[in-house]
Amino acid sequence: MIDFKKIFNFNKKNKTQTKNIFVKNGYAAGTEQPYIISWTRYKESSDEIIDRYYQKLVARSCEQCQNNPYAVKYLELLNSNVIGPMGMKLQAKARDTNGQLDIQANEALESAWEHWQLSTDCDVTGRLNFPQMQRLILQTVAREGNIFIKIVSTPQKFYLQLIDPRRLDFTNNKKLPNGNFIRFGIEFNKYGKVIAYHIKNADDTALDMSTKTERIPASEIIHPYRMLYVGQKLGLPWFSSVLEKMYMLSGYEEAAVANARAGACQMGFLRNTDPDVDTESDKDDIHIDAQPAAFTELPPGYVVDKFDPNYPSNEFDPFVKANLRSVSAGLNVGYNTLGNDLTSVNYSSLRQGALDERDSWTCLQEWFKTEVMYPVYFPWLKHSLLAGKIQVGRGVLPAEKLEKYKNVSFRARRWAWVDPVKDVSSATASVSNGFRSRSDVIREQGRDPEEVWTEIAKENEFLIKNGLAVELMNIKDKKDEE
Repeated sequence: MIDFKKIFNFNKKNKTQTKNIFVKNGYAAGTEQPYIISWTRYKESSDEIIDRYYQKLVARSCEQCQNNPYAVKYLELLNSNVIGPMGMKLQAKARDTNGQLDIQANEALESAWEHWQLSTDCDVTGRLNFPQMQRLILQTVAREGNIFIKIVSTPQKFYLQLIDPRRLDFTNNKKLPNGNFIRFGIEFNKYGKVIAYHIKNADDTALDMSTKTERIPASEIIHPYRMLYVGQKLGLPWFSSVLEKMYMLSGYEEAAVANARAGACQMGFLRNTDPDVDTESDKDDIHIDAQPAAFTELPPGYVVDKFDPNYPSNEFDPFVKANLRSVSAGLNVGYNTLGNDLTSVNYSSLRQGALDERDSWTCLQEWFKTEVMYPVYFPWLKHSLLAGKIQVGRGVLPAEKLEKYKNVSFRARRWAWVDPVKDVSSATASVSNGFRSRSDVIREQGRDPEEVWTEIAKENEFLIKNGLAVELMNIKDKKDEE
């Protein structure tokens, strides 16, 4: 039991020591210990963070994405793992009143969407198709924190316009007479709901942006960004927490290269050890041209002091790996993946690392669906139905069933098993023992169970119709007999 009388009965000499007794029973980070006296005590609001750091972070993030190979690697990892080679695929799930899938309507929706997204007509500039736009959107948000997508529609066309986040009127901050307020060029109502965006006009005659701005209603703008704080109005670059580490690592590697080049030169200095030798008159003319397998006679009184920097040496790899591991942790990606280093991995560690990474990629896929795919699909669907552009049979899908056709999902890329034989055997055993369902295994591969079963049924119907199913069964019976 603690003797409180003894603790409180102290003089000035042991006062500090007694205070430290209580620190161990509380939060050490909340005290004023000497070694943390410079630690901040003030939590900045999201608006203060953006106002103070946003522009610098964006500038430095863009610079690193131009010059740092690890930043470039991360952007490519985002492209290949979140978006995938063919972009995210629409999977329509419209159902009839009896609860059954409306196969004809779903196929019509998927076909119309596929035609729109693979055509450059989806881009107002006519340069990109939608999968290419998806990659550009994701890269821009990761590099700069934000992007703005404007919906442009005509009676017969539905376009998307990508707006450089630099065009946002960032310095526009004021209160409006109607009770709204503008913060960082974004207009909000009194509840914090976005009402409009104030975007600078692009000036084609100059590299800089025009000072004129356009007020675009929020209903016409899609603004994807990752929200880290309550009430956050703009996104921060995804590299924000690792930019310092990346910059230090680049500087360290640059210094190491400079030292390695100096070491490769094998330089030396001539030093006069004889004070009686007068070399003032011709000291500028004394030099030696190093040649392979050659011996040179030195002037009287001179010796050679070799300059042989042995850096970088054994500490180079540990320093690089330690910093790169910090960068990988900040970006939530495996060190072995980001650093292309598989020297110390085995099957178990590789598999566990791959599973952790895939969970991270899957979370980003869901974020991208919520922030980009659905906000694009729903206005596209409304426009296409009203314009009568989704054909089914000899007619078109009716616009009055809009809510029915909103029942969709987007299928993102999935990954092959690390060891297909072991993982398939494990999945089969889990299904056989009732630990998992077939649907769960199919969903793990990024497919919809009903879609897979419908596909299997059609395939079996085709095989039976063409007599191929019998032939395959005979082949199987012969193998079993053997």
